[in-house]
Formats: sequence, C-alpha cells, structure tokens
Amino acid sequence: MTAHFTSGTTEFLRQLKAKEQAKIWVFEGPEGALAYTEEPNAANFTTPRTYERVTGTGDLPEEGYIAINNIPVTDEGRPIFEDVFKRRAGKIDQTPGFKALRVLRPKSGNTYLVLTAWESKQHFEDWKKSEAFQHAHKKDSNQPKKPPFSAGPAYVTTYQIDVEE
Repeated sequence: MTAHFTSGTTEFLRQLKAKEQAKIWVFEGPEGALAYTEEPNAANFTTPRTYERVTGTGDLPEEGYIAINNIPVTDEGRPIFEDVFKRRAGKIDQTPGFKALRVLRPKSGNTYLVLTAWESKQHFEDWKKSEAFQHAHKKDSNQPKKPPFSAGPAYVTTYQIDVEE
C-alpha cells in the first residue's frame, strides 16, 4: 500500500479534499496542516511525499488525534527497523482509545513515519504513561544509547484530524 502526504494551509487542503475523488484526511497541528491519503494515486497532490506501508493495523478515524513519530534510519538499518515494528504489530491494538497504526517507509529520504491515530490527545498521553509503552521503549542495559538503525534524532509531530463544520 502507498501513502501520500502534502502540506498547506487548512483551507487549501480542505479545498483539495473537496475536489479529490479519493479519501483524504486533513490533519491540523501547531506547525501547520497536512493532507494524507492511502489511495494509490495522489493526483491533486502537487508535491506529494510518498511512502510505502511496512505494517499497520486499524482504520483511520474521521476525527481524533494523530501522533507521527519521525525516525531517521540508515540504509543498512532499514531491515532491522522494519523487523522491530513488524514484531510489535498488534501489541498496541487493545490500548484504550487506540484507532490505527501505520509504519511508513519513505520513497525518498531516510525518515520513516510511525503514525498512530487515537480517539483523543488524552488517550495518546495515557498510552505514553502506560506499562505497555514503557516495555516497548525500554532499552536493554547492554544496548548502545541509540538504536543501531538510527541516522539521527527522532521527533514527534501531533495533529487533530480536521472536521469541517
């Protein structure tokens, strides 16, 4: 499966969504807005950022909260990174408020995206405080400080799914 993102103002992306035949979500965040589609062709995305789905679960909701972990990965680390997330697949599914997960491999560049969708920001924050989160992100005392696949620091961007009134 292919996924595409494009950036713009919320109003511009709403117009893009209105004229596109494909299913598009508009995400609003503190640093701007994104449009996202899982359709194979993003015809109206003038400058799409394209990804391939490595793994995922659930359906993206019509409304809710989105957290995207941006993780730079070395070329030789790609198989290791993907294997880690394939083995974790399904472990988050029973978390209260969880809706969907997408692990996305970039078509260009080295930054993978791990997109999670939640009922609300509070559900995401509660998950980050949970034992399941701590277990998934714990480091073995024998591991180096950064994972062997890391090509730089990871960062998280967050959004609300835009719901037109």
